[in-house]
Amino acid sequence: MEIVRRRRAIGETMNVSPLARKAKNQKLNGKQNTDRISNLPDAILQRILTLLETKDAVKTSTLSKRWQYLWMSITDLVFMEDGPDKRKKRVQFMNFVERVLVLRDSSDLTLFVLSCDVLNDASRINAWISAAVMHKVQVLSIGLGSEEDSRCNSEEPIVLPHCLFTSESLTYFNLDSCVLLKVPSSIQFSSLKTLKIRFAVFPDDRSMQRLFSGVPVLEDLTLDACCWWNVRSVCISAPMLKTLAIYETVDGLGQDDCQFLIFGMSLKYFYYGGKLKNEYLFYKTSSLMKAVIYLGGKDSIKKGKRQREVSYRVHKLLRGLSLVKKLAITPYIIEGLSYAEELLAHLPVFCNLTCLKFIGEPMNFASGTLGNIIQKLPCVNSLIFNEGIFLSPYCEEGEWRLDPVAPCFSTHLKSITIREFGGTKGELHVVTFLLESALILERLVISCSLDKFSGGVGRQKEVHDQLILSRRSRTCAIEFS
Repeated sequence: MEIVRRRRAIGETMNVSPLARKAKNQKLNGKQNTDRISNLPDAILQRILTLLETKDAVKTSTLSKRWQYLWMSITDLVFMEDGPDKRKKRVQFMNFVERVLVLRDSSDLTLFVLSCDVLNDASRINAWISAAVMHKVQVLSIGLGSEEDSRCNSEEPIVLPHCLFTSESLTYFNLDSCVLLKVPSSIQFSSLKTLKIRFAVFPDDRSMQRLFSGVPVLEDLTLDACCWWNVRSVCISAPMLKTLAIYETVDGLGQDDCQFLIFGMSLKYFYYGGKLKNEYLFYKTSSLMKAVIYLGGKDSIKKGKRQREVSYRVHKLLRGLSLVKKLAITPYIIEGLSYAEELLAHLPVFCNLTCLKFIGEPMNFASGTLGNIIQKLPCVNSLIFNEGIFLSPYCEEGEWRLDPVAPCFSTHLKSITIREFGGTKGELHVVTFLLESALILERLVISCSLDKFSGGVGRQKEVHDQLILSRRSRTCAIEFS
């Protein structure tokens, strides 16, 4: 976690070398070296201790009687079982955590981070989590399991303590658990605003659904590489949800085939990354401002039934996001639609979309499906090709031109950005076509690729002078970088 890295950095800056101490003592010229830090109020000292790693904060108890009990009131506790020899230090780690929790006073916790393997210690780990909840923890991060000892295939579910799922103080909950996870029948996170779940395997539909049944104020939800082998459908319907991010499982972790029903009454941002192993259906998304769809490469989509499945899932996903205002997609979204040409006549109209961005890979303008998509963007004013553009070899000019030209080219399109430009003949053909077709274009930005574009500033000027003659919009500025 970022907060852990910051603590370590702070701890390092507070370590004073012997040479620095000697120089400071010499500067005092024999004057009494009073312990000014120890004279600070308890609240300030406890704040300083909170910025240290927990193990270092506990060590300060040996400095003097003044410091003996100060650490017992720190608001942040971080316990990380890591390192190459963590197995050898397992007992030491477990005993340290229990000693800290037993000796700590009854004041509330702000942060509790626990990262360790479960092994045969589920009951002890649950007791620690329960202790954090009893101390009204606000930010909780739990990481169970490891790459070395994955429990993703465990037949016995891990049951986290019931009190965790009825916490009234918890506002942020991060669960990073490569275990088969079972949740209790009753859940009520009355204050939870951020929920991040990673690597979890749910034993059935009910366990997954219960997790979303008691989050009335949830605003930020992330589902990262969770396994849906045992789940047929998931309904996400949190009335205050503003941000939703879904990352599908990586290769080799099994086959998912789950249906997600997402009701986005307050949804502002959606991110998806994966290969559409699951189906995503959106409802009530009029508030959606931005969506990013990162569909994986074609090498992962085998020919035959899988291609048509991807095509239909792309189509359903786009229909659900048709009210979005800014959209970023990979070129594989365009290619995915081409696997079922009967769907092209039924593409949704993106009536609110003002910016379309292509990410991940260069956009192939020889894809006939591209024209079908742009035809459905009546109000787009900005096109961004983040990874560049290209034309497939041997394609005829009539095969790649956007014919008919989309209405937005003459009514709304004002800005085009092309990055990773190599200056090839195919790229120049595409850029020339865009300049000839965009009647009210105000700005064309071309960012040259350091690897592909040769000739330096002189070549840039040559291309600029060539393109300037192709403008239909005489006020359009062409900028190179």
